[in-house]
Amino acid sequence: MKDFDITRPDKLLFSGLKSLVSLPISLYTDQKSKAKGSGQVSFIGEKKVEEVTTQHYLYNSDTLDIVNENAHDTFPKNLDDKKTHWLNIYGLHDVQLIEKLCTDLKLDRITLRHVLDTTLRPKVEAYDSYLFFSIKSVLREGDEDLKVEQVSFILSHNYVISFQEEVGDHFDHIRNKIVEKLGLVRTKKADFLVYQLLDAILDNYYETIEWINTEVEQIQRQIFKEPSQDLLIRMEHMKQLAQTIKKALTPFKDSLRIIGSSDSKFILKDTDKYFMELISSSEGAIDEVQSTLNSLESLTNVYFSSLSQKMNETMKVLTTVATIFIPLTFIAGVYGMNFEYMPELKFHYGYHVVWGVMGMTFVAMFIYFKRKKWL
Repeated sequence: MKDFDITRPDKLLFSGLKSLVSLPISLYTDQKSKAKGSGQVSFIGEKKVEEVTTQHYLYNSDTLDIVNENAHDTFPKNLDDKKTHWLNIYGLHDVQLIEKLCTDLKLDRITLRHVLDTTLRPKVEAYDSYLFFSIKSVLREGDEDLKVEQVSFILSHNYVISFQEEVGDHFDHIRNKIVEKLGLVRTKKADFLVYQLLDAILDNYYETIEWINTEVEQIQRQIFKEPSQDLLIRMEHMKQLAQTIKKALTPFKDSLRIIGSSDSKFILKDTDKYFMELISSSEGAIDEVQSTLNSLESLTNVYFSSLSQKMNETMKVLTTVATIFIPLTFIAGVYGMNFEYMPELKFHYGYHVVWGVMGMTFVAMFIYFKRKKWL
């Protein structure tokens, strides 16, 4: 059992909040156990599309062909060395389709397992005929959550295969560049296409971080006006999202470093500078999300400080009121005693005098507290 620091009640509160707002993380242990027990290649993850679809772009500086139907079947047969080939696959649950593709391209069976395992930590593996690497893509989903998706790539001399868990708009602008012949993508080789794909995913990270920063700014404006428990839960949720991004970005950067620093024959010399730019951008994204986490931590401290200040103000008022009424209660108590021979009981104006003494006592103490700025 986890031990809690009882001297920090905010930690106890956080432990409860995390159970409410933390992102669900499923390691699919049952699927992994069955796959290991059977010895067969299996898909591990959540089925996010009903049907696996594929798309094949064949291009060079002069020509462009697009295959949208059964592209996975025609792809291995049309690998013309004079063109760059990009096969994009939406959906990973069709094991037979992906296994046949890997067999036709003579890819290692370990690569097949890694493509089908969406819980895999991002990694880079170099083979004689290709380079495999997988990363995590993070996108905003709705107004409160993130969508984390594994994207895998296979890079060879003249082709790129990208595996996505579901249909998304990560690479729509790259397709437009290829179709409209914009930029350098049509004049470069497969390694430059990979750079473009990775750059698009990194842009999504920046957009998501910017969204979280906007949310943090709104929280910051509200917390100084009226701190509430809803704000605390919202802060904790944003913190969880920022931590998720950081956990995905760090291995993303490490993978880029391995790709950029290795003397891979699949990354041409004139493309190295682009991968170095990606490494620098990923480091900037990590710094940005760390700054966001620091801001959220500061806001959390401000929240608890505000609560403490409000409690102190309340206690000060209550203590002041109680202090003022202590002598009044004493006077009322003295003259409420039922002794027969109390000297002032027979005084004709005793009642009025007592009220006058109590009133003057109240006024005097009120003025004193005001001068001391206790009220």
